[in-house]
Amino acid sequence: MPITITRFFTGMKLITTIHLAIGFILAMFCIVTLGYIKQTQKVRHNIEDVLYTDDIIRESKTTQKLILDMETGLRGYLLTGDKTFLPPYLKGRAQFSSSILLLDSLTAKDPVQNAKVQRIREKMQEWNQDFAGPLIQSRNQVHLSQRNRAYYDSLFFATAQQAKGKDKIDQTRNYFTELEANQKKIKESRLGELRESFRSTNYIAIGLTVLALIIGTITAYVLGNTIRKRFIRMTALANSIANGNYRVSLVDRHKDEISALTHSLNKMASKLQDSFSHLTKMNKELDQFAYVVSHDLKAPLRAINNLAEWIAEDMESKEPDVLQNLTMLRGRVQRMENLINGILDYSRVGRKEILQTQFSVQELLQETLENLAPPASFTFQLPDALPTITGERTLLYQVFANLFSNAIKYHHKESGTVTVHVQEKEDYYQFAVQDDGPGIPKEYHEKVFGMFQTMEARDVKESTGVGLAIVKKIVEEKGGTIWIESDRGLGTTFLFTWPKLQGTQITSSELLEENV
Repeated sequence: MPITITRFFTGMKLITTIHLAIGFILAMFCIVTLGYIKQTQKVRHNIEDVLYTDDIIRESKTTQKLILDMETGLRGYLLTGDKTFLPPYLKGRAQFSSSILLLDSLTAKDPVQNAKVQRIREKMQEWNQDFAGPLIQSRNQVHLSQRNRAYYDSLFFATAQQAKGKDKIDQTRNYFTELEANQKKIKESRLGELRESFRSTNYIAIGLTVLALIIGTITAYVLGNTIRKRFIRMTALANSIANGNYRVSLVDRHKDEISALTHSLNKMASKLQDSFSHLTKMNKELDQFAYVVSHDLKAPLRAINNLAEWIAEDMESKEPDVLQNLTMLRGRVQRMENLINGILDYSRVGRKEILQTQFSVQELLQETLENLAPPASFTFQLPDALPTITGERTLLYQVFANLFSNAIKYHHKESGTVTVHVQEKEDYYQFAVQDDGPGIPKEYHEKVFGMFQTMEARDVKESTGVGLAIVKKIVEEKGGTIWIESDRGLGTTFLFTWPKLQGTQITSSELLEENV
């Protein structure tokens, strides 16, 4: 079934597929709702049937109560001759007509039960006409004459004492007993049907709901899984591109919105591969050029330095001016070599792959100070707690080495204090290198990061002016920022951010080889 659904969705627009899937699930729930409504109507009919049966039984009891009132009132009047006994009889006879009419209406749908109601009506009419009515009329005239008295006694003996009235009442009660017994059976039957309807309703509702959930889940799973797999492969493609692997592509046989995005990613990867190949070629040429420049420039400089040294050694007369000029010449040669090395270091930042490792910043700073060997008159204050981070250790070492070196080199006194601060933020660490030197005026805060920019003339402070440019390039290459807080005479604080490494990079080359 999942394969069939997948084939059905293949070739459709993605939004059309989603609409169809949602519509299909909604249609299933509509079927569930309709089935539940239909079953509920059946339950309602069963409840009405049960209530209808109760109405018949209840009206039967009422009718019997009226017959009993009629019988009691008649008996009291016949025995005493007191007309105060007649009202229950008269009231019962009047209400009996409407009650039996209602029973007749209630049992109209059941011929068997209705026939019993008709028999009850007939028996009570006979009881009234042949028994109760004549006796009451005769009893009313007893006081008129002895003859009337004798007629009443004979009538009473012929009817009441012969239990003719009782026989009709008993027959009526038997019909009521049969009527109620049948109605109770009908009620039990309908209650059984009602209970069965409730069970069926629950089973049908549960069954249809489970069916809808299963079909909806399968549909959503197949559709979602198909889209998820395609996005996973596209993510793998994007990760591979981000990791520098541009020789990847996806084969997408669908013809929807994701296919267009896949095509764009493939096209981007192809163009990036072309650009990367060209860039690689240019980098190789640049490396070759840097090597040639370094070799061709450094060789003459070393020769000049050696010649100056040999001249100084071979001079017979050690004239101070000549020795000073030779020393200055060798200093300029050394400056030129430092400039060449600085330019080469600056050009290599961001172009060399450096292994990422986990390291302690505390140990890194200790190593930096040991290698820098600052004068004993300078004090370096490091925090007690420094983080352990993952990244290019060599680059962070180079940043701190340049900042420490500048703090010492450009200090206006023979002694000073350099303090390191660190703050951990959500996505990065913020480091600060603070000194108590002469400070940097605000108008130079941006200029000092430029190539070959120095605060003092090179004849006063020997410097290439490349160190801070390298620091800025390293920090920005890693996604951080660097800035200065300083003013003339207030010391200098260099602050920079160093982003945390966010997880591991994912490569899924195998997924990219599969067809979408």
